[in-house]
Amino acid sequence: MSNKIKFISILSRKAKINILAVMVLLFISATVLLSINQITTLMEKREKVVELEERLAWVRNENIKLLADEKSLYTDEGIQREARSQFNMTLGDERNYFLLIQQTSQDSQERKHTYQPSNLWENIKVFYHQEIKE
Repeated sequence: MSNKIKFISILSRKAKINILAVMVLLFISATVLLSINQITTLMEKREKVVELEERLAWVRNENIKLLADEKSLYTDEGIQREARSQFNMTLGDERNYFLLIQQTSQDSQERKHTYQPSNLWENIKVFYHQEIKE
């Protein structure tokens, strides 16, 4: 008896196929649109990796240079070079010359009326004499 019952659909076979095709196209377009964000994130991460690799190469080169400088300090010539540069030491009859610059009274007067970055009380005096007293 169940063989004699037939279901009649409201939609035709062609309409069902069209609906299925539209749903598949919507699914494909949605996945493409959602994957664009992932692709852009991937591209940004790759750019950052390249930048970090370049920085790593630069730091490694600097490290190699510093290691070479360190190794050169263990030799007698390196020790002499550092002693000359840091402690102004000389070898034998060599002489060190220094240039001494003295301030004139006019320079010191001009300096008294200007602000100095590391002297708070002098700056307050200058402010008082320039802004308040005059």
